[in-house]
Amino acid sequence: MDIFLPILGLLMIMALIIGATIKINTLLISKSLTKILLIIASILSMFMIILLPIHYFVGTLTWGVFFSMFLVIAILFLIAHFVPKLPIVSYLREIHLSNLENSEEQALREAD
Repeated sequence: MDIFLPILGLLMIMALIIGATIKINTLLISKSLTKILLIIASILSMFMIILLPIHYFVGTLTWGVFFSMFLVIAILFLIAHFVPKLPIVSYLREIHLSNLENSEEQALREAD
């Protein structure tokens, strides 16, 4: 456990930085709520994984802290995965699209 956790933490930090970079690039191509939430979850999980070596060097790292960090990270990614599929989110999207259509119709009426 003395060398395993810091090495594992550093590998996860590197993987998350690469993953966040890829997600940011895909966000620039097409914007969606899922991708935005996944980027936010990636950034928050990166900060949480940075806390693991800090806990290790301070001497407060335990298996409970280690697994609770992973549980919180998993919850963040589950939220990012399931929130866009909730009915309220799809309802709000429909309202937004209808508002866009109404504003386009009003702009066409004013142009005539």
